[in-house]
Amino acid sequence: MFDLTTEEKLFNEFIIPGVTAEIKARSKLFDRVKKNYKKVDVSGKYAKQKLLLAGSQATGARSNSTYPTAQESSVDEAIIYIKRAQMFSMQFDGLALESARGKGTPVDAFNFEQEGLFIQVSEDLSRQLMLDGSGHLCQVNGAVSNSKTVNVDSPYYAKATIFLKANRVIDGDPANGDIDSVAISKVDSDTKITLASAQTIDDDDWLYGEDTYTANETWGKGEMMGLAGIISDADPPAPNDSGLQGLAVATYPEWKAYVDSSGSARNLTETMMTKAFDEISMYAEPSVILTTHGVRRFYANLLTSYKGIYNQKVLWGGWSGLPFIYDGREIPVVVDKFVPDGWMFIISEKHLTLYTTTPGIISFEKGTAGRYMQKVAGKNEYVAEGHFFGNMGTDLRRAFGLIKDLNES
Repeated sequence: MFDLTTEEKLFNEFIIPGVTAEIKARSKLFDRVKKNYKKVDVSGKYAKQKLLLAGSQATGARSNSTYPTAQESSVDEAIIYIKRAQMFSMQFDGLALESARGKGTPVDAFNFEQEGLFIQVSEDLSRQLMLDGSGHLCQVNGAVSNSKTVNVDSPYYAKATIFLKANRVIDGDPANGDIDSVAISKVDSDTKITLASAQTIDDDDWLYGEDTYTANETWGKGEMMGLAGIISDADPPAPNDSGLQGLAVATYPEWKAYVDSSGSARNLTETMMTKAFDEISMYAEPSVILTTHGVRRFYANLLTSYKGIYNQKVLWGGWSGLPFIYDGREIPVVVDKFVPDGWMFIISEKHLTLYTTTPGIISFEKGTAGRYMQKVAGKNEYVAEGHFFGNMGTDLRRAFGLIKDLNES
């Protein structure tokens, strides 16, 4: 196997930057959101931040000389639990490692392993950053009785199997007595999968990644919170149903984002977008609009009457988009493949923070003698184990907006 110096260089200079680059290439949000590991307290379990949820009302015009009764502003502390947001294992044949070392380079032996695994890691993290922290992959569409074939649907994507692939191991909700650690043998279509063994599952039950389900919100369990949970006028679904960052909207009515929904498909209009910006801009300055390819195409059609700006490109970091002009300011309309169908997120990135335990985002475990690669007992094989511990949170939920139920082109 490689000497310790070569192994250290391999992981810190090749593999870890490679994983991070893969994530950035697939998630525009990951590339732009603030990463903050210094705000995690010494116990490493959670980040904490103070939030101003309501200002003092001890003010107003008076008909006499008596001052208003003094009040304190409503301030509370939000807890952002650190999750095991991504854990993965890499396995290598000892002969392949020796052959690579013999050629004087450590990279070739890892190319194939990286190609498949890191795409999956980046897509799973991108999914978490976009959704609601529930761990939901899709729902069972029609009861399954001792069958391998499962029809599925999703409240977020017409392609319900977008995050399901052959060999992925999935769970159901254990409270319903559902499946436990069953592999997908085939993805038959956008709405149908075949499992490795026959199962019995109730209609509308949720499917999760293996060991993702959790009944309670706490540190180290479940998935990261994503935009769909933050940019909402309600509490996120279980296990976060006690409130985003522990703050329920029933207790803190100001702890809501702006949401425009109709319940049925409709065409996007510039008035919808302007109204959303009118509401959000009272609290923060939006920096980007994230949407789907279909909604972006519809918006492009709206711009055809504005000949002067239709072909104009507006940048958001390294990403480009069409312009939306609000009060003379150009806000980029940028496509992200993981935005739910028919949705348009309006984001103030200043108020989004990705809390991570280490500045390098991705870390690999060190085992015996400080090595990353550990020998498998009784085999000429080696494994390396990596992780990303973190969560996403906000200090101002009103800095965001969502327009839903939009036609896709």
